[in-house]
Amino acid sequence: MSLAERMKLFEQAAQAASVGTPIKTQGVKRNWGVTRGPSVADTIKQISANDPSLVHVDLSNAAAFQCKPEEYAHQLASALKNNKHVKELKLENCSIGDKEAEILAESLMSNTCIQHLDLQKNHINNDGGSALAKGLSRNRSLLSIDLMSQGKTRWGDKTLDDFLEMFQHNITLLKINWRLESRKSFALNKMITRNNEIDRRRKLNMHFDDLLPASLRPAPADGGAAEPIHQLPAGKGGDEPMFDCPEEGKENYPAPMLQSSREPSPGILGGIPSSPASPMTAPLNSRPPSHDMH
Repeated sequence: MSLAERMKLFEQAAQAASVGTPIKTQGVKRNWGVTRGPSVADTIKQISANDPSLVHVDLSNAAAFQCKPEEYAHQLASALKNNKHVKELKLENCSIGDKEAEILAESLMSNTCIQHLDLQKNHINNDGGSALAKGLSRNRSLLSIDLMSQGKTRWGDKTLDDFLEMFQHNITLLKINWRLESRKSFALNKMITRNNEIDRRRKLNMHFDDLLPASLRPAPADGGAAEPIHQLPAGKGGDEPMFDCPEEGKENYPAPMLQSSREPSPGILGGIPSSPASPMTAPLNSRPPSHDMH
């Protein structure tokens, strides 16, 4: 490319900057001079200020977050603790490791509004996974979490046991998107299916106390049979609000339908093992020996 051609490109870039529109050079789209969106720091400030206009937050592939993941994880976790408006948080490919996962897990213990968390394509290993499980055990708003593509991570039995323990306290998480190579996937599959059934019955104002884990079943006041959970006063489980978001921010999530076909469906968790007594029998919507589950 000659000097004159280069000068012409710079002139085009300057003109584009003055009008705020992108230009094309040699078939490649370049956004020279176009105003960028808010920075990671500015977005976190909005979250901390509880800005009602900020409902969906996408910091995926943010170079600033990738350079300082721990610093921004601390700031983000602090901002999320008391936020009442953010329903979806996407942190795909943000160089989040175990330490950052532990930081974010702490915010899940107190946040009562976020419903979808995307952590795919990071570097979370078993320690970070266990921390997330412990955070989710005290969370009542998150409906789905995406943990796909965590480098070379293979979720170990200890981490999966922590998730199984989490389900003894959490009845609201409806979907986990991850790849498992463990027979514990059958037990986790069962817990996800249970939560989806509880969600379905709750929306229909039906009894679901028979599905509750032992830790959440109300103790009878007179030593008799346990009182149906949906008849309990607010604050004891049945009538307590599921979310603490504004009314207009709530979404109606229909109960998932289990497929009758045994054709594999990657990324789906929600099937039921056809025969618990047969360890070699794969659950519906699974793919042996690896299970993509949510």
